[in-house]
Amino acid sequence: MGRRRKVKAKTYELDIETLSHEGRGISHFDDKIIFTRGALPGEKIIANRSLSRAKYEEADVVEILTPSPDRIEPKCAVYGICGGCSFQHLSSENQINAKQTWLQSAFMGQAKTEPKEWLDPLQVRSWGYRRKARLGVRYVHKKEKVLVGFRERKSSFITVMERCEVLHPSLGDNLEVLAECIEGLSCKAQVPQIEVAIAENDTILILRHLEPLTIEDEAVLRDYAERLSITWYTQSGGMDTVKPLDSAVNLSYSLPEHNIEMNFLPTDFTQVNFELNQKMMSLALSLLELNDEDKVIDLFCGLGNFTLPIARQAKKVVGVEGDKGLIERAKENAERNGIDNALFYKADLFEDVSGFEWFRGQTYNKALIDPARTGAIEIVELLPKLGVERLVYVSCNPATLARDATKLLELGYQLEKAGVMDMFPQTAHVESIALFVKKS
Repeated sequence: MGRRRKVKAKTYELDIETLSHEGRGISHFDDKIIFTRGALPGEKIIANRSLSRAKYEEADVVEILTPSPDRIEPKCAVYGICGGCSFQHLSSENQINAKQTWLQSAFMGQAKTEPKEWLDPLQVRSWGYRRKARLGVRYVHKKEKVLVGFRERKSSFITVMERCEVLHPSLGDNLEVLAECIEGLSCKAQVPQIEVAIAENDTILILRHLEPLTIEDEAVLRDYAERLSITWYTQSGGMDTVKPLDSAVNLSYSLPEHNIEMNFLPTDFTQVNFELNQKMMSLALSLLELNDEDKVIDLFCGLGNFTLPIARQAKKVVGVEGDKGLIERAKENAERNGIDNALFYKADLFEDVSGFEWFRGQTYNKALIDPARTGAIEIVELLPKLGVERLVYVSCNPATLARDATKLLELGYQLEKAGVMDMFPQTAHVESIALFVKKS
């Protein structure tokens, strides 16, 4: 692999016109589009070039000559250095408005349509919400100091940070103490990362270590576990080596409106924002308009996050997911919550599924899909064969949602409602939800 060519220094004075879908300011200079990090529409700025291509360039703000009235002071002391956030210079209200504009642009640009009705954006608290994360760890030999935090923007270095404003306070307020703990380990130079999984009543940290832990190391971890009210898991190799340092704990989150408690493992996928997840759940179920005669299919169902609440209101629901472990947990959660009208199946939804028992000869009048960023074009094309009349699509990528919406329109569905949900405040990540109804 060749080295990345060093960018020749260049400074611009730019007038920012609008925001890109990644939250960067867009302007034009010398017949090129310039994408500038940290800039807002209406601002006049000085920026330094960071990347140059034939049709566009990237830059970073170095001075704001005329600030936008929407600009605010970032809350975090290392904002702009840390790669964890990209939007703290914009208020939460303006962040969500920008995300709604991006979703609208994606629909109009690809599907050439927009919903009959725009839903009000879903928002909860903007700080201390994040419960899943991967923190980098690095021992700096020259300073004999351990750094724990997110990586710097466009860099492999760990940000020097005392706290994190978006992480749940159980951890976000204690990064320095966590670093102090790692400094006490004999293998501190061989600890590259810590995986974070914060449940409603437990904070789990998975310590990745490239050398075996000594008895003394384990004692240090136990001491800090008590100080920080955390539980350590360790990982010496692949994911199959993740294990509790002492006793495993039962992690859970609740969906009180639906009388459901979901158990999960530290390595399982869960939504990072529990409060927003509860609001999203209620919205999704209201859009489905469930009744006790409905047969529903939940595709990419994971732990059963949507499946089990649906089961409370429908006649039958089938959840399908590609991860065997998540399917096992979904079945366990159904049993634990006294739900007997939910069935779960493992299947790769990007492959041919026509031979599976949940598909062959089956019909479902309603569906929910919640795919990864790549979208669900393969399964979307099969929905009419399943008899789906009403579909709720939860998306973490407006581009693939719009692409799949184009196919749904071709298949005879209408885009009735859509809106954005602020799952990741202070970032440019867009979570959205859309309702499609089959034309009669």
